[in-house]
Amino acid sequence: MISTLLLVAMLASGAASAAPLPPLKDPVEALEERPLVEVQALADKSDPIGQTALADMLNDGRAGDIDHVRALALFQKAAAAGDAEAIANLGFMSQMGWALPQDYAAAMTQYRKAADLGASDAMLALGELYQKGQGVTRDYAQAMAWYQKAQAAGNVHAAIYVGILYAGGYGVPQDATKAMALYQAAADAGNGDGYECLGGLYATGKGVPQDEARAVELYREGAAAHFPANAMVLLGLAYAGGKGVAKDETEAAKWYRQAAVHGSRLAMYELGVALEKGRGVDLDLEQGRGWMFKSADLGYANAQLHLGNMYIDGNGVPIDEARALKWYKAAADQGDLVGQDDMGAAYLKGWGVPVDLGKANAFFETAALRGQHNAQNALGLSAMTGRGMSVDKVAALKWFILAAAGGDIYAPDHIQAIEAGMSADDIAKAKTEASEFKPVD
Repeated sequence: MISTLLLVAMLASGAASAAPLPPLKDPVEALEERPLVEVQALADKSDPIGQTALADMLNDGRAGDIDHVRALALFQKAAAAGDAEAIANLGFMSQMGWALPQDYAAAMTQYRKAADLGASDAMLALGELYQKGQGVTRDYAQAMAWYQKAQAAGNVHAAIYVGILYAGGYGVPQDATKAMALYQAAADAGNGDGYECLGGLYATGKGVPQDEARAVELYREGAAAHFPANAMVLLGLAYAGGKGVAKDETEAAKWYRQAAVHGSRLAMYELGVALEKGRGVDLDLEQGRGWMFKSADLGYANAQLHLGNMYIDGNGVPIDEARALKWYKAAADQGDLVGQDDMGAAYLKGWGVPVDLGKANAFFETAALRGQHNAQNALGLSAMTGRGMSVDKVAALKWFILAAAGGDIYAPDHIQAIEAGMSADDIAKAKTEASEFKPVD
């Protein structure tokens, strides 16, 4: 992060003056708000906190170009000196597959080691693995337990994680009032993400009367607090859509850029789109793609899909099916539904891989079972025509019905075509199966 004084100067246009920020308890995060030269100087002196802070900034591009290899080396040095936060970050490198093979088991081992040493960020990371079911069976009770341990250890982010469980009713009764109280506690502690979450409740009307203007006010407060990136990008989205403020694409692009500088993957993607299309900024394809690649390298699925489509369509670049496949696979590997559907299309059409109908249908089925309507339509076609599987008209009609309900523009014609050759009983059976369908989590 940049220094607090520079942040205030950046926010002079568009953000109300904020009260003095309370000090951060976490020494690494506090150091990351100092100028880069100070962070670099400490790292050069083999200070573990300086090494960990610099590595963290290298990981998301806040210290120049993204450099996971250099970040890994710095984390390893700090971890060897016994720094618990560095050990936790080694777990994160394994979880993300940055400069190391992606390995959730290895990530959990490092997180547990760091948590035993008192690293509250590792406690949050363990909770998140249980919440997402990454490398372990999904277990919201375990997630809550780890989040509460982090909260008891004074972690400035933990209240938000607990609040998200209450807001969504994940493993606990849904309770927007508790969620709001937790988000407010984080905001009161100077955490910009707390303001962002509070704003989200007002923007959607969850637990409070919907008030988009109030949401924008909260985003502004978050943009002037610690960890401002998420609030900044939401301010940009509010201006882009005219939600709670007058529509202003130039102002939107300004906020995207500020959030991108703070490491927001979403902001990098939105800024890339703005630059590619000239929305609120001068059209600049090269700079736009630079931000898009940065977002994709940080694992943002929409940016990865954007690049995949760019290479498959030859949009301003030579068609390169192998590169397209790389980005589709990156999105699919993190569970993105569109990425899984695109991988199915790649194996169906031979984009960068030999045609393999079995693998194509496996990807389509994974996404279809999770509710992705394009994949449902594709799986219906396979079942209708025997494309890589046995013909099953009942299953095909079920998938077409679900795809049509999800908005697939081709599915209604497929429904009409297949019903012409089906018995009334089979049509009724397919409709019943479609009505009883529940997407897998």
